[in-house]
Amino acid sequence: MGSSFAIMMLLALWCSACHPLITTTKPLINTPRTVSHLFKDLVVDHEDDLRADIVSIQKKEGLESFLDKDERLCIIKVYAPFCKACKAFGRSFLKLALEEGDGLNSLRQVQREGQARFGQLEYSANAKLCKELKVKRMPLVLIYRGRQTGLDPVSTIECKGHGAVEVIKKEMEQITARENA
Repeated sequence: MGSSFAIMMLLALWCSACHPLITTTKPLINTPRTVSHLFKDLVVDHEDDLRADIVSIQKKEGLESFLDKDERLCIIKVYAPFCKACKAFGRSFLKLALEEGDGLNSLRQVQREGQARFGQLEYSANAKLCKELKVKRMPLVLIYRGRQTGLDPVSTIECKGHGAVEVIKKEMEQITARENA
C-alpha cells in the first residue's frame, strides 16, 4: 500500500493569522519524499526574497580570509553596537549590500552574485585589528580589492549623516573605472 506524507507547518501560536491553520492538518502529498526534498521545495529563489550576504569578520585571519576569497571589491563596515550613528548607517549598509552584493536564499545559498562582497567588523571585539587598520571614527567603510596584498584599504569612507551610501557607490564606480583604464 502507498505511504502517506505529512508536512510540518511552523506556526506562531500568538499570531492571529496562524490560528485557523493550527487545527488544519491533512495529508497533502501521497508521494514519499525525504525531509531535505521538502525543504528544497520550500526555498524561494525569487529576487524579492533574497537576503544580503554580510560576513561578520573576526580577527586579522578572518579579514585576510575574507579578502582572499575572490577578486571582487570588498566593502567592510566598521561599527560599534552602542554607536547611534552606526545603527542608523547599518540600515543603509544592509540595503546597499542587498543591491550591490550577493543575494542569499533561505538556505544561505548564493542565488545572485553581486559586484562586491560585504563584511562587517565590530570594533570592541576586534580592537587590536581596528587599531592596526587605523580606525579612529565610526561608522567607517573600508574598501578593498579582493586578493590584494596587505591590509591597506583602497579607500576609506567615514559614514556619518545622509548620503554615505551614494559616496560609497561613487567610490566603487571610480575604483572599477581606474582598474579598467
